[in-house]
Amino acid sequence: LCGLLHLLRSPNRMSTVWTRWTVGPRALLGAPHLAPDREVEVPAAARAAWEAMGGGELEESLLSSQVVLVDAAWLIGLSSSGGKLPPRQALPPEAVLSPSEAVAACRSGWPDCLPVVCVSHAWLSAEHPDPRGSTLASLAGALQPLVERRGRHGVLLDYCSIHQRCRDAAGAAQHACFGPDHGSVVGLYASEEALRKAAERAEVVWLSHPHTQVALLAPPPPPSASRQQQLRPQQGQQQQGQPPPPGGQPGGQ
Repeated sequence: LCGLLHLLRSPNRMSTVWTRWTVGPRALLGAPHLAPDREVEVPAAARAAWEAMGGGELEESLLSSQVVLVDAAWLIGLSSSGGKLPPRQALPPEAVLSPSEAVAACRSGWPDCLPVVCVSHAWLSAEHPDPRGSTLASLAGALQPLVERRGRHGVLLDYCSIHQRCRDAAGAAQHACFGPDHGSVVGLYASEEALRKAAERAEVVWLSHPHTQVALLAPPPPPSASRQQQLRPQQGQQQQGQPPPPGGQPGGQ
């Protein structure tokens, strides 16, 4: 065995403690990105509402740091400043809701939904899902009125919520994903790979849960009609490699 990964949960903290005894490749070294261990007091009403709406079914994946919830207000601020979505391992602590903060945000009397938004969207490039910030802008526009009316929300967004293959050769998290052909990079630590596989299964539960809110973000629109017209050959012009139209002359004359 190259290494042994032990997961120990402390009964006094809503967090996960990872310890390893390993001597092996660099990819096995280094701790995974974990949810912050900030604990806040959870009001009894919030806990009751969380449990009544099935939040307990989702809490295990938060406690084990398989997924993290990104603070909706942080995403709104990131969009306003012209920022770019970071991968999970590059998230600052203030961007992530701790498990207790997520539960404390729950309120009774809402229209039967948890303070959680699960985002489904297209990746616009292989290295980064939103290289130009258009997806983030659309998401921030949808989150803004939700936060104003209903308060704090956590967002499940795969690139930010699940460990990504973003570590360079030194193990530092970069703002882009590396493909399998990049043999000189770490990509994911072994501990992160295990969490990622569990998270991919858990993500289905989050998206299909009857009390989470799901945002389906459409990809950016295709080029405008004027742009498409510029790309088309003008009427009467013969495209290279095409036979002339009947009559022997371009345009049929």
